[in-house]
Amino acid sequence: MKILSKTLAALALAFAATALLPAGYALCAENMTAVVVYVGGDVKLKRAGAAASSDLKLNEALQPGDSITTGAGAKASLVTKGGAEVRINENSTLTMPVKNKVREMYDLLAGQVWSRMLHTKAKLSVRTPSAVCAIRGTEADIEQKELLTVRVYEGHVDLQNAHGKQSLRAGQISTVTGANAAPAAPRQMSGSEQGKWQEDISVKDIGKYLEQVGLAGSGDKKLKLKLDKEGKAKDVEIKLKKK
Repeated sequence: MKILSKTLAALALAFAATALLPAGYALCAENMTAVVVYVGGDVKLKRAGAAASSDLKLNEALQPGDSITTGAGAKASLVTKGGAEVRINENSTLTMPVKNKVREMYDLLAGQVWSRMLHTKAKLSVRTPSAVCAIRGTEADIEQKELLTVRVYEGHVDLQNAHGKQSLRAGQISTVTGANAAPAAPRQMSGSEQGKWQEDISVKDIGKYLEQVGLAGSGDKKLKLKLDKEGKAKDVEIKLKKK
């Protein structure tokens, strides 16, 4: 429930953020690829085509080709337009998709990201120097250092490069030694191999965003959650928008 609460908070911020964005970005919300919902530590944003970077800010709209870089001990989180939450660990560089496609393609040059799909139709792919990770209805962790390590907690991930393809299920882990090597066969993940870093990210003050959440609408489906608000449990029911 704790993770689900954080996820809904991220989603609420993503759709409510257009009211809080700088005027230039509010006007081009259709081109927005993601919204920043958490910043902790030294995190930089480099706009597509820009020569210099600036400090990443909460509620900032991210455009195609923008890059986020986290320093030592820093973390960030964003919600994508396609319906995924992506948390970024320290010492990482993540670039937004250049073009909007059916499957969003994010480039992880180095570092680590954790992702969670916010609805069953959400799709996300992460491209690294070693392979492409196609994430489907999944909670997964992708870490690109000298070795690419992919951990799947829910759902499944297709891991592929020019030398082979592996499909990982919940509870499995796989590695790739580089772009010239095929992904290793998936195996069961041990308790010590499971990541915990993503749990340090917390999105606060979600109450004020719930009335403005972009998924709210006149649809027949409803989402019932118990959320923490100022230390107290609160039952929330959101009517989902028809698509």
